[in-house]
Amino acid sequence: MTDHTPSVAPDGDPAPVGPISNSGALLRSLAETVTVDGTDQLATREKAVPWLRAAGLLPDDAVLSGSEHGALLRLRDALRDTMAVRASFQPDPDAVARLTRALADGRLVVTVQPDGKSALASSARAPYSNAVAAIAIAVANAWLPARLGNRGPGPRAGMSAPRSCFYAWVCERA
Repeated sequence: MTDHTPSVAPDGDPAPVGPISNSGALLRSLAETVTVDGTDQLATREKAVPWLRAAGLLPDDAVLSGSEHGALLRLRDALRDTMAVRASFQPDPDAVARLTRALADGRLVVTVQPDGKSALASSARAPYSNAVAAIAIAVANAWLPARLGNRGPGPRAGMSAPRSCFYAWVCERA
């Protein structure tokens, strides 16, 4: 298993100049690989590989196959669509289903450490799957309501959280 917590670049920089550890910055950076003028920083494998390496998502000796490159573009597009859905507060089951399918390539598992804390890790050995795992972990860190533990005790006042989030919050404290 590979423990893949994304590593950090300047916040909001669409062209990473170093590994990205801030989950929100990683997601924004990936989503912004297509610019307003239509420039696509991931358009070809030859462009995508250096971008992934600069973001800390792909080892220096790794390459992308044609099918992995296609999957990366689908992942990026599904991420962009889901971010738009989240910003509009309008449900779009198709967008979130496409992102869920794309993130499945990360093959995430939950590991339990000797001190009882849990972590997400990729059970895959392939570099592309590990990159997807890092993106999936970034999505979980950035969007999962159970991460409220970092913002104070318990769910925020007036916030309705699903039961699973409550259990995650309680277990995080145990």
